[in-house]
Amino acid sequence: MTEVNKQEPLIRQARRKIAELFPDDYSVYEKWEQYKEIYASAYRTAPNSIDKIIEYWSGTMSPYDHGVHHSELVFPLNVLNNTIATGYSKQHLYDIVRIIAPPQSYAIVYLLWQCNPLSDEERLKRAKKDFLERGYTDEDTDIVRDYDINLETLQEWRNDEPERPLSHRMFGANPTINAGTLQYLRKNFPDKIDAYETISKGIDLYIQAYHDALEHVVDQWFLLCGKEYVQEKLLELNKLFQNQTPPEKILSEFLPDIKASAYNVFKLLIDTYAEEKDYQASLINDSIN
Repeated sequence: MTEVNKQEPLIRQARRKIAELFPDDYSVYEKWEQYKEIYASAYRTAPNSIDKIIEYWSGTMSPYDHGVHHSELVFPLNVLNNTIATGYSKQHLYDIVRIIAPPQSYAIVYLLWQCNPLSDEERLKRAKKDFLERGYTDEDTDIVRDYDINLETLQEWRNDEPERPLSHRMFGANPTINAGTLQYLRKNFPDKIDAYETISKGIDLYIQAYHDALEHVVDQWFLLCGKEYVQEKLLELNKLFQNQTPPEKILSEFLPDIKASAYNVFKLLIDTYAEEKDYQASLINDSIN
C-alpha cells in the first residue's frame, strides 16, 4: 500500500508561495530537491544487509562467474594490505577501491579498514618511510591527499627527501582533467553547462549515496556482532593467512567457533583466501609444465 503524505497539499502551497516571494532562491532550492531525490534513490537501491551484500559471492552462478567475483575481491584486499603497509590514507584507499572494484567489494574493504588496529602515529611513520623510499616525488597537493597530512608535515618530510624525478602519473578523476572539461564545455556549449554540471554532480552524488548506504549496513552489522569481537577474530584469521594455513584446516578448526551473525563474512574471507591459493598453485603448475 502506497504511503500518502497528508501534508502534501500544504507543502505544494508553501512551495508556490516561496517561488512567488523568492524566485531567485527557489531555483536553487529546486535543484537541491533534485539532488536529494538522486541521493535517496541510490540509498534505497543499495543492499540493506550484510547477507545481501555477500550474495554477490555466494549466490547461484556459474563456476566461471564465481571465480571472477572472488578475484574481484582479491585485488581490493591487496590494495587494503598495501595501504596499511605504506601508510596511505583511508580516503586514498577508498578512492582506488571505488574505481577498480564492485560496490560489494567496497563494503568488505570498509569493514576491514574499520577494524584496522594501526594507530595514526604508526601510520604516519610508515607513510614517511614510504614517501622517502619511493623512486619519485610528487606535487604537494597529491602527497597531502595520498597520505592525509598537512603542509607543515610535508615540509618536514621534504627536509629528508633525496633528489628524484617528478611523477608523471595521471588519474581519470584528476581535478585538472575535470577543470579542462568544464572549460571546453563553457566555450563550446555555453547554454548546456548548467545541465552538464547537474548531471555530473548527480552521478557523483548517486555513487556516494550508494557507498554511504553500504557503510551504514556495515556499521549496523558491527553493532549486531560486537566490533571488538570482529576485530579479535579478524586478527586471529589474519595470522592463519600469514602462516599459510591450509584452507581446509581454517574451515574445520576456526570457522565453527565464529558466532552466527558474523559467520558469512568470515566464510567469504576464507573462501577468497582458498581460491587465491588454488589460483597461485595453478600458475606454478603451469610454469613447471
